[in-house]
Amino acid sequence: MLLKVLIVEDEEIIRKGLLFAINWLDMGCIVAGAAKDGAEGLKMIEKESPDVVLTDIRMPKMSGLR
Repeated sequence: MLLKVLIVEDEEIIRKGLLFAINWLDMGCIVAGAAKDGAEGLKMIEKESPDVVLTDIRMPKMSGLR
């Protein structure tokens, strides 16, 4: 069973690095999506129901802690 991961990061270079520099399948994961801020991340969490959310804390619109 693969774990669904959602990445929430406002800095594009870091978000893309997390998406493409890590071999998610080797870790038993698939990336369900990537959001550019907390508000978008919350919508994606509600839609995708990921097993793991990898999030930044300080972001525009909504922090990663809310």
